[in-house]
Amino acid sequence: MVISVRQRKIGRAALGMVLAGIAGGIVIGLGPQFLGLAVCAILTVTVLTGIFLAMVPRWRMLDHLQQDSRLASWYWGGGFGAALGLVLAILAVGVRSPLFLGAALLFLLQFAGYSVVRLRWWLAHRAIAA
Repeated sequence: MVISVRQRKIGRAALGMVLAGIAGGIVIGLGPQFLGLAVCAILTVTVLTGIFLAMVPRWRMLDHLQQDSRLASWYWGGGFGAALGLVLAILAVGVRSPLFLGAALLFLLQFAGYSVVRLRWWLAHRAIAA
């Protein structure tokens, strides 16, 4: 099996994305032990922005079918995984615990992010369907 130049580029972009994610996770994980809350918040936003920017080249190299498969995986896998996480948090610690409140907040923010992106997509493509 011959690996094409395009496949090598996708592989390098994927490796860069993974390394950025690992470095970001280490920075975000260790930050609160040594820095104040405001500095940690700014650092976290900066690191996460960098990780997302590291993903862009790989995303642009994927064809439509590959992009669509990842979008479906995030939608269905992320949605059901988050819902299962909420149920498990309720069963493990109840609805008034910080763990459940954190899980519910993440689920709410995930849904809000989906809603904003979906609305933007719909507004951009509604004229095409008419």
